[in-house]
Amino acid sequence: MTITYLPTFSECPTNPARCHVPTGAVEINMRRWRELDRPTREFVLRHEEGHYALQTFDEREADAYALNKLALRKPYSLRDYLRSVRTVSHDSGRTHAAERNALRIAADKGSAYARRLLASPMYASADGSGYKPWAFALAAALVAGVTAIIVMTVKKKSL
Repeated sequence: MTITYLPTFSECPTNPARCHVPTGAVEINMRRWRELDRPTREFVLRHEEGHYALQTFDEREADAYALNKLALRKPYSLRDYLRSVRTVSHDSGRTHAAERNALRIAADKGSAYARRLLASPMYASADGSGYKPWAFALAAALVAGVTAIIVMTVKKKSL
Protein backbone atom coordinates (compact mmCIF):
# COMPACT_ATOMS: atom_id res chain seq x y z
CA MET A 1 0.00 0.00 0.00
CA THR A 2 1.49 3.33 -1.05
CA ILE A 3 0.31 6.63 0.41
CA THR A 4 0.31 9.96 -1.41
CA TYR A 5 -0.54 13.21 0.38
CA LEU A 6 -2.53 15.76 -1.62
CA PRO A 7 -3.43 19.29 -0.47
CA THR A 8 -7.18 18.61 -0.91
CA PHE A 9 -9.68 16.65 -2.98
CA SER A 10 -11.42 19.31 -5.06
CA GLU A 11 -14.29 16.97 -6.04
CA CYS A 12 -14.91 15.82 -2.45
CA PRO A 13 -13.19 18.10 0.08
CA THR A 14 -14.67 16.39 3.18
CA ASN A 15 -13.35 12.92 2.27
CA PRO A 16 -10.15 12.28 4.27
CA ALA A 17 -8.76 9.52 2.01
CA ARG A 18 -9.43 7.33 -0.98
CA CYS A 19 -8.05 4.06 -2.25
CA HIS A 20 -7.43 2.79 -5.77
CA VAL A 21 -8.80 -0.68 -5.06
CA PRO A 22 -6.87 -2.66 -7.72
CA THR A 23 -3.44 -1.34 -6.65
CA GLY A 24 -3.93 -0.30 -3.02
CA ALA A 25 -2.62 3.20 -3.70
CA VAL A 26 -4.05 5.53 -1.05
CA GLU A 27 -4.39 9.28 -1.38
CA ILE A 28 -4.76 11.44 1.72
CA ASN A 29 -6.60 14.76 1.66
CA MET A 30 -4.28 16.81 3.89
CA ARG A 31 -6.81 19.59 4.52
CA ARG A 32 -9.27 17.07 6.01
CA TRP A 33 -6.56 14.83 7.53
CA ARG A 34 -5.30 17.65 9.76
CA GLU A 35 -8.77 17.91 11.33
CA LEU A 36 -8.78 14.27 12.47
CA ASP A 37 -7.50 12.94 15.78
CA ARG A 38 -5.08 10.00 15.98
CA PRO A 39 -7.70 7.22 16.47
CA THR A 40 -9.72 8.49 13.51
CA ARG A 41 -6.60 8.63 11.34
CA GLU A 42 -5.83 5.02 12.31
CA PHE A 43 -9.39 4.05 11.44
CA VAL A 44 -9.19 5.80 8.05
CA LEU A 45 -5.93 4.04 7.15
CA ARG A 46 -7.29 0.60 8.16
CA HIS A 47 -10.52 1.38 6.30
CA GLU A 48 -8.62 2.16 3.09
CA GLU A 49 -6.49 -0.95 3.64
CA GLY A 50 -9.76 -2.87 3.86
CA HIS A 51 -10.85 -1.67 0.44
CA TYR A 52 -7.65 -3.07 -1.03
CA ALA A 53 -7.39 -6.27 1.04
CA LEU A 54 -11.00 -7.22 0.34
CA GLN A 55 -10.99 -5.79 -3.20
CA THR A 56 -14.25 -4.01 -2.44
CA PHE A 57 -15.83 -0.63 -2.99
CA ASP A 58 -18.32 -1.28 -0.18
CA GLU A 59 -17.85 1.22 2.65
CA ARG A 60 -19.44 -1.01 5.29
CA GLU A 61 -17.16 -3.94 4.43
CA ALA A 62 -14.13 -1.65 4.70
CA ASP A 63 -15.45 -0.33 8.04
CA ALA A 64 -15.83 -3.89 9.36
CA TYR A 65 -12.29 -4.70 8.21
CA ALA A 66 -11.00 -1.65 10.12
CA LEU A 67 -12.96 -2.66 13.22
CA ASN A 68 -11.47 -6.16 13.13
CA LYS A 69 -7.98 -4.66 12.88
CA LEU A 70 -8.50 -2.13 15.69
CA ALA A 71 -11.04 -3.63 18.11
CA LEU A 72 -9.78 -4.16 21.65
CA ARG A 73 -6.16 -3.54 20.63
CA LYS A 74 -6.20 -0.37 22.76
CA PRO A 75 -8.44 0.93 25.53
CA TYR A 76 -11.59 2.57 24.16
CA SER A 77 -11.03 1.20 20.65
CA LEU A 78 -14.72 0.36 20.20
CA ARG A 79 -15.77 3.85 21.23
CA ASP A 80 -13.08 5.38 19.00
CA TYR A 81 -14.25 3.21 16.10
CA LEU A 82 -17.85 4.41 16.47
CA ARG A 83 -16.77 8.04 16.75
CA SER A 84 -14.50 7.66 13.72
CA VAL A 85 -17.26 6.24 11.52
CA ARG A 86 -19.54 9.06 12.64
CA THR A 87 -16.80 11.63 11.89
CA VAL A 88 -16.05 10.49 8.34
CA SER A 89 -19.54 9.41 7.24
CA HIS A 90 -22.93 11.05 7.29
CA ASP A 91 -24.67 7.90 6.07
CA SER A 92 -27.00 6.67 8.82
CA GLY A 93 -27.03 3.14 7.38
CA ARG A 94 -23.25 2.97 7.61
CA THR A 95 -23.33 4.34 11.16
CA HIS A 96 -26.00 1.81 12.13
CA ALA A 97 -23.90 -1.05 10.72
CA ALA A 98 -20.90 0.20 12.71
CA GLU A 99 -22.97 0.29 15.91
CA ARG A 100 -24.18 -3.28 15.33
CA ASN A 101 -20.61 -4.49 14.70
CA ALA A 102 -19.30 -2.83 17.88
CA LEU A 103 -22.22 -4.14 19.93
CA ARG A 104 -21.57 -7.67 18.64
CA ILE A 105 -18.03 -7.47 19.96
CA ALA A 106 -19.28 -6.11 23.31
CA ALA A 107 -21.84 -8.95 23.46
CA ASP A 108 -19.15 -11.52 22.65
CA LYS A 109 -17.12 -10.10 25.55
CA GLY A 110 -19.97 -10.80 27.93
CA SER A 111 -22.17 -7.71 27.90
CA ALA A 112 -25.75 -8.80 28.56
CA TYR A 113 -26.89 -5.26 27.81
CA ALA A 114 -25.26 -5.40 24.37
CA ARG A 115 -27.02 -8.72 23.71
CA ARG A 116 -30.38 -7.17 24.68
CA LEU A 117 -29.77 -4.16 22.44
CA LEU A 118 -28.84 -6.40 19.51
CA ALA A 119 -32.11 -8.30 20.00
CA SER A 120 -34.17 -5.10 20.04
CA PRO A 121 -36.07 -4.03 16.91
CA MET A 122 -33.67 -1.11 16.59
CA TYR A 123 -30.75 -3.44 15.83
CA ALA A 124 -32.40 -6.73 14.91
CA SER A 125 -33.34 -5.65 11.39
CA ALA A 126 -30.31 -6.18 9.19
CA ASP A 127 -31.51 -3.57 6.70
CA GLY A 128 -31.48 -0.87 9.37
CA SER A 129 -35.23 -0.18 9.05
CA GLY A 130 -35.57 0.01 12.83
CA TYR A 131 -32.66 2.45 13.19
CA LYS A 132 -33.08 5.50 15.38
CA PRO A 133 -30.39 8.22 15.13
CA TRP A 134 -30.40 8.82 18.90
CA ALA A 135 -29.26 5.22 19.32
CA PHE A 136 -25.71 6.20 18.37
CA ALA A 137 -25.21 8.00 21.70
CA LEU A 138 -26.62 5.02 23.58
CA ALA A 139 -24.41 2.55 21.71
CA ALA A 140 -21.32 4.73 22.17
CA ALA A 141 -21.93 5.01 25.91
CA LEU A 142 -22.48 1.27 26.22
CA VAL A 143 -19.36 0.43 24.23
CA ALA A 144 -17.27 2.89 26.27
CA GLY A 145 -18.47 1.24 29.48
CA VAL A 146 -17.82 -2.29 28.22
CA THR A 147 -14.36 -1.25 27.01
CA ALA A 148 -13.54 0.19 30.45
CA ILE A 149 -14.63 -3.07 32.11
CA ILE A 150 -12.49 -5.10 29.70
CA VAL A 151 -9.47 -2.86 30.37
CA MET A 152 -9.91 -3.22 34.14
CA THR A 153 -10.23 -7.00 33.83
CA VAL A 154 -7.06 -7.22 31.73
CA LYS A 155 -5.17 -5.05 34.23
CA LYS A 156 -6.30 -7.22 37.17
CA LYS A 157 -5.22 -10.39 35.36
CA SER A 158 -1.80 -8.94 34.57
CA LEU A 159 -1.14 -8.02 38.23
